Amino acid sequence: MIGRLATQLAIRVAGTRGWRRWLLAVAAGAIGALSLAPLNVGPALLAPMIVAVWLTDGRTQESGQWRGTFADGFLIGFGYHLAGFWWLGAAFLIDPDFTWAIPFGVVGVPALLALFTGGGLVAARLLWVPGAARVLALAVGLTSAEWLRGNYLFTGFPWNSFGMALGGNLVTAQAAALVGSDGLTALAVLI
Repeated sequence: MIGRLATQLAIRVAGTRGWRRWLLAVAAGAIGALSLAPLNVGPALLAPMIVAVWLTDGRTQESGQWRGTFADGFLIGFGYHLAGFWWLGAAFLIDPDFTWAIPFGVVGVPALLALFTGGGLVAARLLWVPGAARVLALAVGLTSAEWLRGNYLFTGFPWNSFGMALGGNLVTAQAAALVGSDGLTALAVLI
């Protein structure tokens, strides 16, 4: 019964189009940000990961799938980083002369970071195969994008990586000693 309902939901999500698809992707990303500090609701990261898989599944049969896959990943990443960086606007309120920069910090930074999530989903799509192995493709694609963002591009800006969903739990955070923050990202996406 539950398996059949999940399958029906997956088909419905995969077939979503237009503004509903965009809203779904942004909302799933925003829900995923609940996994970050200070809330540390680790299971919240399931929402953007499951939605990413289902949306990508829906792109496999259509033309222009690469642009669409990038857009899906971008919107998931934008929702995730927008909700994860809400506090950034407070820094601009310290000096009233800089309040004009709030939109750039609160919306611009998440949009820039979302480019990496979009690219990561396209990379995952290159490896996409039917079945459970597509989750491994998602982990490789998103972890690679986060690795580039956090270590080489953007002057090493590792904040709000997906692996931080595991960093808020003392038991799972210990894995970082063995695999680093990028390894936590791979584990978080796989889980």
